[in-house]
Amino acid sequence: MLHNVNVMQHQDFITIPDFANRIGMSRSQIFRRVQKGLIEAQKIGHVYLIPIEELHKITGETSDRDRDLIIKGVKRTLRDYGSVIRDLGDE
Repeated sequence: MLHNVNVMQHQDFITIPDFANRIGMSRSQIFRRVQKGLIEAQKIGHVYLIPIEELHKITGETSDRDRDLIIKGVKRTLRDYGSVIRDLGDE
């Protein structure tokens, strides 16, 4: 049981029951999709763990990692092309 507690506390992954609950499907539906390879998952012991990114793909949410990449990209674009963007805005 201690192993399951440690696994469930890992923030980059979610268990099948949690995943199913969050998207409103049954555990067995999610399990079948994992087995077919439609949902990425890793089996650790007797527990399947689904990367939280899979949940974000289905729900359309932006993950913290994706949000950070977007912010970095915008800052880099403004740094490299800020004057051009400002000039285009003046036209």
